[in-house]
Formats: sequence, C-alpha cells, structure tokens
Amino acid sequence: MKTVNIAFCCAVALMLVGCAGTKMDDPAPGADPQVAVSEANKLHQQAEQVQADLLSFNEYSRGSENLEKASKGLAGGYEKGYILEKAALAKSSLQLALDQAWARKSNAERLLQARRAALGAGLRNSPALVAALAKVDDDLRDDTNDFARALAPADFSEFQKKYFSLEVKAVQFRELEDVRQAIRKAANDDADELAPESLRTAMLDLNEAENLVAQSPRDPSVHGGSVEKAIASSVLLTDVMAVILNARGTPENIALKIVYQNRELEKLSTNVGNLEQNLKATTSSLSLKESELNEQKEALEKQKQDLEATRSNLMETETALVMQNEQLERTSTQVRFQKAMDEAVRQFSEDEASVYQQGSKLIFRLKRINFASGNATIPESSKPLLVKVNDIIKSVGAELVAVEGHTDSVGATDLNADLSTKRAISVANYLASLAGGYKIGYIGYGESKPIASNETKEGRAINRRVDLVVTAKK
Repeated sequence: MKTVNIAFCCAVALMLVGCAGTKMDDPAPGADPQVAVSEANKLHQQAEQVQADLLSFNEYSRGSENLEKASKGLAGGYEKGYILEKAALAKSSLQLALDQAWARKSNAERLLQARRAALGAGLRNSPALVAALAKVDDDLRDDTNDFARALAPADFSEFQKKYFSLEVKAVQFRELEDVRQAIRKAANDDADELAPESLRTAMLDLNEAENLVAQSPRDPSVHGGSVEKAIASSVLLTDVMAVILNARGTPENIALKIVYQNRELEKLSTNVGNLEQNLKATTSSLSLKESELNEQKEALEKQKQDLEATRSNLMETETALVMQNEQLERTSTQVRFQKAMDEAVRQFSEDEASVYQQGSKLIFRLKRINFASGNATIPESSKPLLVKVNDIIKSVGAELVAVEGHTDSVGATDLNADLSTKRAISVANYLASLAGGYKIGYIGYGESKPIASNETKEGRAINRRVDLVVTAKK
C-alpha cells in the first residue's frame, strides 16, 4: 500500500468527525417522503454520470445503501419518519460523493472516458465483468491514493488497457453471450459426436465474431456482419440438435436437410396464414364484391396446393444436401485459417506477430520487423520471422498477399507515407524471393491507420507495423 498524503488524511479525518457530530434535523411536519426519495434518486443519477462510484466509492456506497432502504420503505408503506431519515442520509452522502468526484476527476479524466466506454457497452449486465471492474477500480484507487495524485504514464497506459479490455468483453458479452450459451448447450448434448460440422462452424463463426469485436468494439460496421453470422450458425446448430435429439440416430446431413425443409415450410405456412387472415377480413367486409371474395378463395386454394406440392418435392429432393456441401466448402477456408492461426500461436511470441481472421481474409500483424529509424532495409535478424510467416501462408493455400506498411505519427505525414511504402516494398520483395507460390502486392498507409494511441511510447510502437493481408484460394 502506498503512503497516503498526511494532509489529505487529516482533511478526511476532520470531515468524518464533522459528519459524525452532525445531528440530523427532525423531518419537517409537511415533508413528503416521495419527494425526498425522488430528490435522492436525482442525486444518485448525477453521481453515476460523473462516475462517483469510482471517484468517491465510500460516500457513493453509503448514499446508495440508504437510498435503497428509503425506496424499499416507500414501496412497503414504512413509517414516514424512517423514509425521510434514510432519504436525508442518502442525499447527504451522494452530494458529498458528487463534490469529491468533481474535485478528483482532473487526475483521471482520460481513464474515466475509457471506463465510461466500458460501462456504456453494457458491462453491468455480466456479474463476472462487474467483479472484474471492481478489481480494476480498487487497484486504481490504491495506486492514486484515492485520486490524490496523477498516475505515471506507464501506469496510466496499463489501466487504460484494462478498461479497454473490459469494454471489449462487455461488447462480446452483449452481442455473443446467447451464441456462447447455445454452443455450450449443444456441446453438453454431445454435439461433437452428433453434429460435429454444425458445431465446428458455429464455433468458428463465434471465434471470428469475437476477434472482430476485439479489433473494433465500437464500430458495428466492422463486427456486425460476423455477429449476425455467428447468431445464424448457433440457431442452425440448435435446430439441427433438436432434430437429432428427437430422433436419435439421425445423421447430421439428414438433420440439416430436415431443418432447411422445415424453414421453407414455415415460410409457406406464414404466407398461407396471411392469406387466410386477409380472407377473413375480406369476408367480414360488407363492401367487398363477390368477385373479389372468389378471387381471394382461389388464391388461398392455390397457395394450399403450392404448399402441398412444395412439401412433396422437398421430401424427395436433395437440395438440402447440396446446400450442406456448399456450406462445407465455405467453411474449408475457415478451417485452414484456424489451423494457420493455431500454428502462429505456437510459432510466434506475442511481441513478434499476431494473426487473426477478418471476414474472408487472414491478417498477419508483424510487430518485430526492426527497421532502423527512417530506413526500409530489412535487418538480417528479422528475416527468420518472415521465413516462418511465409511457411504458414503457404499452408493456407494463399492466392494473394497484400503487404501493408504503417508508421506512427512522429515526423511529417508525407515522409511517413513514403517510408511505409518503401518498407512494404522491402517485405514484398523478400517474400517474393522465398517463392511461396502466391501473388504479392504492397501499399503504404503511413500514419493514417493507427490501432493504438500515438500519445504514448507503447502505442507508437504498436502502430509501427507491417500487416500481411492474405486471400486464400477457393
């Protein structure tokens, strides 16, 4: 525990002594408990907005506890004096929490922004994430002596990363928890034996969605499509398992066919139901002409005939099997990508390179191409890394590799763009010399696409990178 500033401790002690010695005024005879609780609620909302639960934890907690007692008393018809006393205690603590929060926020403004983003992502919906947030908050209060001092840049960076990590997990929980639960349920029902391909596809789609959320949690245009895809895969897995569990021994491919048939039938049944409703409404309308009523009946009969014909055809066709084969072909690339990502985890340390899937592309993020400052020549020490990367790319069956050069924001923008292009060319030429059997392109983005803050040394180091965007052969 770090030593607390003596003057600060004395001030807090005097404040506590003063509060302890203050006698609560008797409630005014005409005081309204409902108004008192409403006023305390407004203060509580204001305290939440300035994150007083972090900046003034003790006062905020006391105020929240007394507000909860006052609210329960109001709902339960407790004695008026009890409700007014708890509401007054709540307002006193919450007002002090607000005052302390405003006084302390200057030492944590940017961290508060990161924490607010995590809360805004729905973190409180997960008990586990709430507990994790409380641990980070406790550490932050401890390291800053309850915000009596500002953090060193390195410590600030660590806490910022922790809050950003919580934001990512909150978005993943919000968007994908139902998918995770569906996959867990299927796995508990032996989906790995009964429907292995459907389970694998759902897991791959979930992993892809989690990766894209982690890459850009605040931009649904980046991860939204993959989230929808993961949801669709989990629903398909659930439907397939329902068919298999209701008729043990049903092969997965047959279960898939039945699921697709049922979905087609549901669509047709919905159309028929809509027509039946239209027919009833038409029949009940006195203004409808007899010829229009006959047309509606004919349309309903035609739809019923189409439904029966479609049901018969679907039972005999192999359309579902064809759809399954197409799906397996689509997942083949995903399987190769997953194997490549697994191999990369074994081959590379975290500070050398990372690999993740983005849609139909596989991204190799090279973190240790130690170019000399202002230079585009690949150091000999970095070439073994490129050799290992080339081996993995070949195993994917790559058709095209786009080499993207990136820099931090230090220096002139046009010079950074030129340097990133030259470095991308150097990497592209070296990969070409390894004869990987794939086409190679290059582009330099300079400082235009940062993935971390350029305001810190660590962030600038992350931004100085080379990305290899791999397109696999179909």
